[in-house]
Amino acid sequence: MPFKIELPSMKIVDQIKGHLSAIKTGLEEVLAPSRMTIQYPRERRKYPERFRGLIRFDPTKCISCFQCAFICPANAIQFKLAPNGKYYPCVDYAKCIFCHFCVDTCTKGAMQSSKFHDVAYKSLEEMFTPTEKLIEKPDMKIGDVEAVVEFVEKDGKIKIKREHTLYLEVFPEEGKIELVKHRVEE
Repeated sequence: MPFKIELPSMKIVDQIKGHLSAIKTGLEEVLAPSRMTIQYPRERRKYPERFRGLIRFDPTKCISCFQCAFICPANAIQFKLAPNGKYYPCVDYAKCIFCHFCVDTCTKGAMQSSKFHDVAYKSLEEMFTPTEKLIEKPDMKIGDVEAVVEFVEKDGKIKIKREHTLYLEVFPEEGKIELVKHRVEE
């Protein structure tokens, strides 16, 4: 049986109070925003020290113990026979949950964490990363980044601290990026 919902009738004084409260909230947000919005991709968050991004692999340290594959809760690591007769890991990022148990359990440090995580894949098949791709340094294009953003607590409120990057110099052959100028804004 259908029924009708009626809005409660408000006195004119209560309606004006409601409108003034909304205008006050709007003005507070204009003058001192409380939102935690960053302008991605021009601004990037500053990652914590133990951030878990894509996995790097060093075959010179690997002893083919398979511990990383055994510990993986998502079954995202498979081993592949290399031309030198050793087995090396491949990671399927379609399954990986970035727990980094594989990195923690690697006795020789062959599996390493990186802070790189901005990756786009065209298909699920492309998310399977063979050993050769784990060895390569990821292609990090950061020339478009204008600021690194960090959330800081100050006077009991969380504020945004922006480190503006005005100019980056990239040395691809050396694999390093040098910051030439920057400024900090709180």
